[in-house]
Amino acid sequence: MMSETANPHLVHTELLTAEAERAAALLTGLSADDWDLEVPTCPGWTVRKVARHIGTAHRWATAMVRSGLREDPRKLDLGFPPGYDGYPDWIRAGAAALAREVAAAGADKPVWNWGPQPTAGAWARRMLHETAVHRGDMELALGRTPEYDPRLAADGVDEFLTVLPAAAAFSPRIRALTGDGETVHLHATDAVDAAGPEAEWLITLEPSGFRWSHTHAKGAAAVRGPVGELYLFVWGRRTPQAKEIEVLGDHTLLDHWVVNASF
Repeated sequence: MMSETANPHLVHTELLTAEAERAAALLTGLSADDWDLEVPTCPGWTVRKVARHIGTAHRWATAMVRSGLREDPRKLDLGFPPGYDGYPDWIRAGAAALAREVAAAGADKPVWNWGPQPTAGAWARRMLHETAVHRGDMELALGRTPEYDPRLAADGVDEFLTVLPAAAAFSPRIRALTGDGETVHLHATDAVDAAGPEAEWLITLEPSGFRWSHTHAKGAAAVRGPVGELYLFVWGRRTPQAKEIEVLGDHTLLDHWVVNASF
């Protein structure tokens, strides 16, 4: 399982630049009308807005890694492309700049972060999944099925569960993820060797919040499917009714999780 290591940028920045390349390739193949398509998984957004968001996020993270401080994206020179044909290279350049900055700074450099790990390496990981999930949003808008490296998808489930409690600062409904020991089990049904031996997650709701672990156990509610689909599920891109996953057990409990586990 990919996780924060002594040098996480060696893993996360490489995957980030690969994901940025996939997003850039997707944008290269768009027709003029595709840019204005509504993105169902990002209500009110178009494909163009998602693309701008990805490149903006890269440049925002780069500025913070460089300074170590929280930066205001409104004050950054984002260099938006003048036309659609400039977006692929703009996406590539933003990811490459972040990868270089993290490598130069060192993964353990203290950097402001809204999540639980205030380091440069954590921003590499956060931007990897920001890019991957939003690349999936654009593909879904185009009627395609997003595909992910199993290692990336498994790490993305880990990262989501790791940062979710901190996201309550700007998404207060996360604080409703409490209970009396109820459990939700996520079980990857494919590519376990590629994703790692721990491509299962057990989430336990407790009075003060939730905890999670890599555990093979029966949950009161369970979601089974390919690890890439579990990735999309935890990030709110697949509903419990989606045909790509199988839901077992307590549907009310799972609905409670889905409604509140988002930011």
